[in-house]
Amino acid sequence: MSRLSRTLAALATLSLAATYLAAQIDFVRRHHPGIAPERYWLPQVSHIWLPGLAVTLIFAVAAFALHRRPRGD
Repeated sequence: MSRLSRTLAALATLSLAATYLAAQIDFVRRHHPGIAPERYWLPQVSHIWLPGLAVTLIFAVAAFALHRRPRGD
């Protein structure tokens, strides 16, 4: 496995963990008893989960593509 594919795989893993952490921090910050869940779930999905998982997917696909490419020996 090349160094670049390992780096991209590590970035994919870290971005997934960072997305989860950001969502949990946002949940704790926004959630208050008596507030409808739609007030914090929809912004959380659109501003944290979708961009974070998109970056994770991009890194993972790039790492997989680099890993699977034929060697030019």
